Amino acid sequence: MVFEKLVVHLLEKYLSEYIENFDSKKLKIDVWSGNVVLENLYLKPNALADLDLPLTIIVGHLKKLTLQVPWKNLYTHPTKLTIDGLYVLVIPKIEIEYNAKQAEKERHEAKMKEVDKIEQIQKDKEDQKNIKKVEKDNDTFGARLKLQIIQNLELSIHNIHIVYEDRTTKPSHPFAFGITLNYITFQTTNKEWIPTIIKENSPVIHKTTNKEWIPTIIKENSPVIHKLGELNALSIYWNTNVKSNSILQRNEIINNLQTKIAVDNEKVPQDMLYIFRPFNVKAKLIVTMKPRELNFQRPMFYIAIDLGQISLNLNRSQYLDILDLLEFQDHISAKLKYIKYRPKTFDKIRQKWIFACNAIVDEKIRPRRECFKWKNIKTHLENCREYRFIYVQELTGKITDAQKQRAEVLEKKLDVFNLTYIRQRAQLEARKKKEEPKKFLKKFSDLWNKKSSQTDPELDLENLLSAEEKKKLYKSIGYEGEDTSTITYPKDYIDIDLAVRLVMLDFNIWSKIDDSDETSRVITCAALHNTEIAFKRRPATSSILFFASLSSFQVFGITTDLKKAELSNASRPILIRPTNRLTSSNNELNQPKLLQIECETNPLDKDSDYRIKVISQSLEIKYNAPTINKIMECFEQDTRHNLQGVKKAAYTTYTDVKHQSVTLMKNNIEKIKVLDVYIDLQSSYFLLPENGVYYEGCPAICLDMGHLILKQSINADQKDKETMANYIKFQLELKKFQLLYANKNENWQDARQQESTPLHLIKPITLYINLYKCIYTDSIDLPLWKISGQIPAINMRISDMRLFNIVKHMQSLPESKKQSKTNKAETWTRVPSIDITQLTLETIENMAHLKKLLPTVADEGQEIIEKVQEQFAQFEANFKISQIEILLEEERENQSYPIFRISLVSICAQTCIKTFDIELDVSLHDFIIYHEQFITKDNQHLRFLAAQHEENQVETKINSKQLVRIHILHTSSDNPLFKSPKYNGIENKVRIQLNKLIFTMHLEALLSIMKFQNNIMEKWPSTTIEEQAEKTLEEHETISTLSKFMKTNNISIATTLEMEANLEQFHIVIATIDTQLFEVYVHGINANIRHQSDQTLVNLVLTDFCIVDPHVDARFRKVSVYLIVLKVNYRKQGEL
Repeated sequence: MVFEKLVVHLLEKYLSEYIENFDSKKLKIDVWSGNVVLENLYLKPNALADLDLPLTIIVGHLKKLTLQVPWKNLYTHPTKLTIDGLYVLVIPKIEIEYNAKQAEKERHEAKMKEVDKIEQIQKDKEDQKNIKKVEKDNDTFGARLKLQIIQNLELSIHNIHIVYEDRTTKPSHPFAFGITLNYITFQTTNKEWIPTIIKENSPVIHKTTNKEWIPTIIKENSPVIHKLGELNALSIYWNTNVKSNSILQRNEIINNLQTKIAVDNEKVPQDMLYIFRPFNVKAKLIVTMKPRELNFQRPMFYIAIDLGQISLNLNRSQYLDILDLLEFQDHISAKLKYIKYRPKTFDKIRQKWIFACNAIVDEKIRPRRECFKWKNIKTHLENCREYRFIYVQELTGKITDAQKQRAEVLEKKLDVFNLTYIRQRAQLEARKKKEEPKKFLKKFSDLWNKKSSQTDPELDLENLLSAEEKKKLYKSIGYEGEDTSTITYPKDYIDIDLAVRLVMLDFNIWSKIDDSDETSRVITCAALHNTEIAFKRRPATSSILFFASLSSFQVFGITTDLKKAELSNASRPILIRPTNRLTSSNNELNQPKLLQIECETNPLDKDSDYRIKVISQSLEIKYNAPTINKIMECFEQDTRHNLQGVKKAAYTTYTDVKHQSVTLMKNNIEKIKVLDVYIDLQSSYFLLPENGVYYEGCPAICLDMGHLILKQSINADQKDKETMANYIKFQLELKKFQLLYANKNENWQDARQQESTPLHLIKPITLYINLYKCIYTDSIDLPLWKISGQIPAINMRISDMRLFNIVKHMQSLPESKKQSKTNKAETWTRVPSIDITQLTLETIENMAHLKKLLPTVADEGQEIIEKVQEQFAQFEANFKISQIEILLEEERENQSYPIFRISLVSICAQTCIKTFDIELDVSLHDFIIYHEQFITKDNQHLRFLAAQHEENQVETKINSKQLVRIHILHTSSDNPLFKSPKYNGIENKVRIQLNKLIFTMHLEALLSIMKFQNNIMEKWPSTTIEEQAEKTLEEHETISTLSKFMKTNNISIATTLEMEANLEQFHIVIATIDTQLFEVYVHGINANIRHQSDQTLVNLVLTDFCIVDPHVDARFRKVSVYLIVLKVNYRKQGEL
């Protein structure tokens, strides 16, 4: 009777510690009878003491607990666990006492957790490098046992209410939050999902009857099991400014908690502010015990989850309570850190100063001074050697109990860095001892795998079960030993099939629209309709398929008519909605899904490693100022909240997720040979209406984000075909990206479909990008990623009147009313900018002692030098914009007349990112400024500024000179070749080369420009003096905050810069409409700037400066100045 003893042991061990007046003798009798019924149990007030939570249990009541164990038919009949009525009320623990043993235990656990975290990062790197797929398709004992537990377990939980009540954080505004649950069940059913009842000593399973009272019968050892799980009325609430329940009697508290349990979404108790309104979940599970016997026609696990409707809600009072609670927890954490230095009472001010002095000295000063004492240094070295020896013994399986205890003592004395470093060295030393017979290797491997999974010997079934009981257990679960047959799963067999359906998810933000309102109203509502998620796994090829779809997404704002505020969303402005709902009928079945995402590894129908498919329909996004401003007011803080603990926890979580994601993505991307990608995002657009409220025909700015398509390209370029055969090619195309401005009653919808209209500020742009992923990751000559992009043309057009209207349009948008001024210095609170875990690992890996222990070859040093000199090209990109044109027009009498046209011809950019440096080359072929109102003698528009090309130079040739060339080389001092001739110890090198420029100063044209400028300035809307003063004050406050932030962080920047700029020629022509007055030539301007941490050197050389009078009868036709040299040495202290 092993299992009977095991159940008694577990119940007596855990229940007696947490239950008041627990009768273990009666429990033993009930367990042996197979029916345990515990009623009216009360939790001890200190039940959470072992968890070290700052909570105190006021009331903990378990109404009834029933456990039915069919000992006679344990392997075939279900074990039922029923809980009815659990009511718990907890409050924060105000008085915190210092427990030296508990504090030391927590410090040790936190330290070892960080060490394990660093080792896990290192292990992940090694596993990704040496990953081996080991798939075991045959049935195992563990798998069969899990299936049997699922088959025989039935669970029923009713009436759960757990609440946290807080009168300490905000004494004048107490709050309470909790979780309620009506019931949750998990039971066996038939094919029609009708629950079953198993009778003793019966060869069949009799089901409950249906409405016609017809019973259903299924054989006992059916290969397919149907399980039904139901969760009813699960809710989370947060009540603000509540009356305390903790001052009531125990029975009153229990009755009050019982009445506050919601039955469904409609029948909810009064005065309950739900964050999660009561929602239901229904899960259907079909388990196939032996798929092989059914010829793999059914998945081993089929799970269908129906989430129904989920409603999330949040109001301003709840938001502020959450911030205050988090800040209070930060205060408690800081208090716990120095609680051991704090006396029980402060009789005098002198005691407060002594407390502060002791805390700072013992925590900050004394540990640093102790580090430099020879006695402590010697003891530290001895501890390191001893711990290293013990850890090697642990890895080799020779550690004793005394050594384990000694290792724990040493771990408390050493810090994270030393523990990680010592363990790394010990692991390297242990690896050398693996050069022994395979028999020893197997034992070592077994010890290594078992070291982290030590179980309680009382629960070791291998030692507890007799041979007869083992045989009985194996027979009941269908386990016949490890299957050594060669039959594996078919490639198309799916063993896990999961489907999740969410009817609707809505998120509501509540707030008072006016200060005079007594109740809050919904100011915005975001709704997701008909979300479906599917997951399938194929074990034969280790493949997974993930599919997600979304039918609709809408965001509703606040209605301007307060009388209709409580009505349906039909009276509310729609901020976001699918565009297909604007034109299509109401039949949602025929409408395409708004979003479809499909990810699959090793697809069966395609020869690729990964397949990614994303299809999205268009969205219309409107700006609604009343809604946006009200949301900003709702989430504005009333007081300053530092929340350092939350920021630290969030940063730690972020770095952990970032490390896992980067490691996983990096290794997966490197191993991908063939990637099938198709992403189609239909064009969505954003509307910014005048005054922040949209109505039909109102002035609006429309930003069309274009139609984006990313897909794999099969056809390779003919040019350099052999090289490109080593790459996977993807094509990205963005069509019809445009910006429009429509005045009142102008049709922006029609203009959006056209190529060129007066409404276009930016005409439709098309972007082409080719992405290349290298198949081979160990080739030095082939970059890992290559990107090439091109934009044929960017055409911008604007008139002076439209410019005025746009400025007025932006100024018409109302701003939110700030209720309080939050300290801006809070924005610049210092957050760790370095991942300490990753930094510790990198420091340990780069230490020379560890490098010496690594296995080496004779000429390893030479190979390292060669690899450093031949840097890997990680990323190579080139981008080209053929032409950018900006046209400025003047509008007179409803007619537009062109004034200026700025043209940038052939902008090219190339970059290459290598292991230790980054190179960037940028070039511009020509930069031209036209005056559209003046025509030259050759019937061309007047050019103010342009590149001066030779007459016989053909601009279309590749070797034609560029107007501007910029070359940038960036590296760092970590580069092993930092002192080589290529870098010369300089981190940033910049070279700028300008070709010949000609600037025509046409006096009449300049006068027209000045006149046009004056007209613009006269019509330009001016800001008030108060607004300018307020803006200036805010800028000064921001600069002051930034300077304080830089001082507190003590950031030392010691970058070096060398910049060289050359201008070949600058030609200025001054003329009128009748004649040319004179010309100015500037030849050979060379500038060299060298910046270091303590000084800046500037060398400026002008080769030739010449003024020429074109008139033949001029007395002095040419005036020249040769070779002007200027040198400036500026030091950090301001000396020249």
